[in-house]
Amino acid sequence: MRLFNLSLRTKSIMALILSFVLALGPAVLIGSQVLEKARAHFGMAYAKNFTLLSAQKIESPVTRELALAKRFADSVVMEKWLEEGNPTVGDKLFFQEAEGFRRDFRDNNYFVINRKTLAYYLNSPDRPYSQKPRYYLNHDNPDDAWFFSTMENPEHFNINMNYDAHLDETNVWFNVIVKNQGKRIGLAGTGLNLGDFLQKFISTQEPGVTPMIVDSEGLIQAHPNRNLISFGSGSGTGKDRHFLRERLLDPGDVDKLEKAMQKVRKDPGSVEILWAGLSGREQLLAMSWIPELKWYVVSAVDMKAARVMDHAWITAAAGGMSLIFGILLFVFGYAVNRLVLRPLNRLTQSATALAGGDYDVSLPPAGKDEIGDLSRAFSAMVDQVKAYTRNLEKKVWERTNELENQSTLLKEARDEAEEASREKTEILDNVMESIHYARTIQQAILTGEAHLKHIIPESFILWTPKDVISGDMVWSRTYADGFALAVMDCTGHGVPGGVMTMAAVSSIDRATSDIGEKPPGAILCEISRIVQGMLSSQENSGFSEDGLDLGLCVYCRSQGTLYFAGSRISLIYGGEKGLAEIRGDRQSLGYCSSDPDFPFQSHAVSINEPTIFYLVTDGIIDQVGEETGLPLGRMRFMSFLNTIMDKNIVEQKQDIREMFEAHQGKEEQRDDVTAVGFRLYQ
Repeated sequence: MRLFNLSLRTKSIMALILSFVLALGPAVLIGSQVLEKARAHFGMAYAKNFTLLSAQKIESPVTRELALAKRFADSVVMEKWLEEGNPTVGDKLFFQEAEGFRRDFRDNNYFVINRKTLAYYLNSPDRPYSQKPRYYLNHDNPDDAWFFSTMENPEHFNINMNYDAHLDETNVWFNVIVKNQGKRIGLAGTGLNLGDFLQKFISTQEPGVTPMIVDSEGLIQAHPNRNLISFGSGSGTGKDRHFLRERLLDPGDVDKLEKAMQKVRKDPGSVEILWAGLSGREQLLAMSWIPELKWYVVSAVDMKAARVMDHAWITAAAGGMSLIFGILLFVFGYAVNRLVLRPLNRLTQSATALAGGDYDVSLPPAGKDEIGDLSRAFSAMVDQVKAYTRNLEKKVWERTNELENQSTLLKEARDEAEEASREKTEILDNVMESIHYARTIQQAILTGEAHLKHIIPESFILWTPKDVISGDMVWSRTYADGFALAVMDCTGHGVPGGVMTMAAVSSIDRATSDIGEKPPGAILCEISRIVQGMLSSQENSGFSEDGLDLGLCVYCRSQGTLYFAGSRISLIYGGEKGLAEIRGDRQSLGYCSSDPDFPFQSHAVSINEPTIFYLVTDGIIDQVGEETGLPLGRMRFMSFLNTIMDKNIVEQKQDIREMFEAHQGKEEQRDDVTAVGFRLYQ
C-alpha cells in the first residue's frame, strides 16, 4: 500500500490528524445526543408552561363572561319581562337592567330570545339602540336550528362558535337558558367577536406553536386556522365537525390522546404531554382541562420550528472547540517534528551507513531521552556485531546437534499429550452431555413462558441461568377457581441448584394438592417442613444447609383477588397510581435453621383495575454493574419498572433484559436471574 511508503514525518502528521478526528467524532456525537435530550427536556417544559399560561389567559376572562351571562339570565326582572303577554312593547325596568349588564360584558352586547314569541332582541355598539326585536326565529329556518337545539338540550348553558345569518356576525356566543320555576322561557347571553377572540386568546407570535381549544367531545372550538373550527357544535347543530383525533396520523396516538384527556379531566389544572403525529410532523401535544368551561386547552409544539433553546451559544461553543483543536494540532505537530522526527532522521542516516559495513560512522549526540538511549544502543551494537559474528557459526552448530537430540523426545511427549487431551475431551463431552440432558429434564418439569401464557395471556418469563442448569425455577398450577404461580430461588446454581429445584418442585406439588382451600402463608410453612424432611440425611447427620426462597401467588377468580405470601421474595404490583411492593417474610424454607412453624403472612390484592404484577429473584437485584461496581438495587429496579409498567408485556420483557445487560456490561453474572410479569384485569 502507498500509505506504508510515506515518510515518518507524513505518517506522524496523518496520525495526529486522525487522532483529533477520532476524538472529535465521539465528542460531536455525544454532544448532539446531549443536545437532543436537552431540547426534548426543555421542549416539554416549554409546552407545559405555554399551555398553563394559555389556560390562565383563557379561563379568567371567559369564565367571567360566562358568569355574567348566567347572572343576566337568572335576573328576576328578566323572568317577569319574558312572562308578560306582550314583551315587544318593552319594559323600562328590564332594559335599564340589561344596559347595566351590557356595560359589563366584554364586547358591550347582549341578546335575549323569548321562547313563546320567538322574538330576538340584541343591543351592541355597532347597531342603534332598540327595545324592539331585531328579528323572529322560525322552526323551518335551518339558520335558527341552534336555538331550538339549545332549548331541548338538558345542559343549562353552552358556548357556541357560530355564524348568525340574520346579523351577519360570527361570534363566540354564551347561551344561557332562562327559567321560571323550572320552566324554560327563553335564552339570554352575550357574544365575543370570533376574530378578536382568536387574536386575544389563540393567536401567538411564537414559531412552531399552535394553540387550540377542544370541547369535551374532542371537537375543535378554536384554532388559528378557521377552517378547522367546528362551528355550531356547542349547540349540537354544526355541519362541519372537526375532531382533534382525526388530525392525528397514527391510531396509537389516538389512544394516547384519549388517555391524556381522561387524566387531565380527573385532575383539573394539571398538564399532560405526549408525542403525536400532527399535520404531517411529530409534535409535542400538551393539554389542560378547564371544568367550568368544559374545554381542553391544547398546545401543539413542533420541536423543529419552536424556539425552545438559544442556538447562539451552541454555535459559539462549536467554533471555540474547532479553534482549540486546530491550535493543539499545530502545536503537537511542531513538537513531534522538533523533538522526535529530526533526531530520528539523523539516526536513520547513521544506521544506513552501519548497514553498509561502515563501522566508523559518527552517530548523533546522545541525549537524555529515548532517542539518546537509541543512539547509545547503536554504539554498543557496533562493538558487539564483530564478536557476534565470530561466535555465531559455533553456536549454530552446537544448537543444531542439540535440537536433533531433543526432536525425538519432543515427538514422544507430543504423542502422550495428544492422547491425554483426547481422553480429557471425551470425559468433558460426556459430562456436558449429561448436564445438558439434565437441563432438558429441568425445563420440561418447570413452567415455561408458552405454558404460562395459556394460564395468563398477558405474561412473560425472563429466565437466565448463570450456568447450564439453573437454581431458579417458575412453577404454576391451575385449579377450578383460578391459578397458583410461584418463583423459587434454590440454594446455589448450576448442577447443585438444579438438583435442589427438583426437590422444591416435589415439595410444592405435595403442599398445593388442596390449593384454594388454605392461604398461601400456610402453604409456605408446609413446603418448609417437607423440604426439611427430604433433605434430612441419616440418623445422626442432622440437616444439610440447603433450602430455598419462594414467592407464591394464588388467584381467586370468583373473588377478583390475588393472594400472596413470600419467603424472602417480594411481590411488586401496581395500576394507575404507580407501583407498590409487598415484602416477603425474612425467613427461608427448608434450611436446618428454618423455623418449621414460622407464621408466614398472607396478603390480598383486589383486582379493581388492570393490574401488573412482578416476581423477581435476587439475581437481578444483587447483580454488580460494570460501570458502578455496585449492585443494581431494589429501589433502582422499582424505579425502572415504574417507567415501563404501562407498556405491553412483550416490550416490558425486552426492556428489562436490555436494562439488565446494560447494567451488567462485561461484569460476570453472579447468580441465576429470573423475572416473571403478568397483568390481570377486573
